[in-house]
Amino acid sequence: MNNGWTHNPNRYLWQNGKGWWMRVQPYNPQRTERLTFNLKTRDLEEARRKRDEMIAVNQWRFSR
Repeated sequence: MNNGWTHNPNRYLWQNGKGWWMRVQPYNPQRTERLTFNLKTRDLEEARRKRDEMIAVNQWRFSR
């Protein structure tokens, strides 16, 4: 999947201990809210797939 983040393929991801987490801040003019998810994987490639799938399924938009 081409997510447009070729300059940083790990955008929204960070490793805490041995597992990968995702933090996003979807665009919402009414409030500022950060969402944090434990991706429950130690594999970076799997974390990237899960991140891309979650963004696509939830149709999150991000301000630029």
